[in-house]
Amino acid sequence: MFRSLLGNGRRYLFNLVDTPAVILLYHRVTRLKSDPQLLAVDPDNFYEQVRLLKRDYTLLEIDEFAEMASGHRRLPKKAVVITFDDGYVDNCVEALPILESLGAQALFFITTSNVDTPYELWWDQLERVFLLDAALPPVLGIRGHSRELRLPTVSVEDRKVSYARCHWFLKYTRPAERNEIIDNLLANAGLGKEGRPTHRMMSMAELMKMGRSGSAVIGAHTHNHPVLSLLSYAEQAEEIGKSVKILGTALDRKIEYFSYPYGMKRDANEDSMRICRENGFRIACSNHYGQVHSWTDPVRLPRVLVRNWERQAFANQLSKFFRY
Repeated sequence: MFRSLLGNGRRYLFNLVDTPAVILLYHRVTRLKSDPQLLAVDPDNFYEQVRLLKRDYTLLEIDEFAEMASGHRRLPKKAVVITFDDGYVDNCVEALPILESLGAQALFFITTSNVDTPYELWWDQLERVFLLDAALPPVLGIRGHSRELRLPTVSVEDRKVSYARCHWFLKYTRPAERNEIIDNLLANAGLGKEGRPTHRMMSMAELMKMGRSGSAVIGAHTHNHPVLSLLSYAEQAEEIGKSVKILGTALDRKIEYFSYPYGMKRDANEDSMRICRENGFRIACSNHYGQVHSWTDPVRLPRVLVRNWERQAFANQLSKFFRY
């Protein structure tokens, strides 16, 4: 509690000196029966959230915000920016029409490896294995990081615990090894690699539709969604550069925005930020909690993760950042 009060006090003092902005982080706008990572916001809640932002806040367009952030300019009062990570199909099918209907704009960061495929991102595949009643042996074993995890699956609680352990383990595994482990888990569960239509990434046609809309700006989010700090400089440059090339070619424009996968402070390093500058990104977004000031590094901008909050709960969360 003391730490929370101290944080609120610092935020209040900073706000007296310099008006802040808040970058909101979404992943999905849809209704899901199972959502272990709490990534989905109900479309009705999203509509009310954006309506509130349009009415009570200064909802900035992406280029406008980037110009201010990269130029270390003072931000307008109660400034907010909407962003999405990953590139789920519902971004196009459910989120975009809401944004268009309200005259709002969001920045969509796309992981490119599964574009135009029926495959799910690795954490969704993990959900299929452990949490959706797949027929499993009593114990699943996985190897990585020069060690083995043994994951019990007998009870529902076993599966939840094993899912959480495996999720953490795979997050900090390099992409090629991670994909091999996932393939083995799917095989042991008798599941094919093709995923659920509700959990696929956007197709290239859908991405191009997004690119034509005034309510969407497209940015890069790497090709394979790795923890960048696990990789060498050259490997990071390849991950970032490949996604930029795929998106730039498809949309016939320069990709000027980037977000770090996972985005906690330990998940990117100085090499990551150097590569962002070398790519000429105007801004790059993290996922560590905080607000943006004129002095904030434009290639390590904090964001606020949005959950499936109803209108008043959303308003209460957002108001914490704009106390003067």
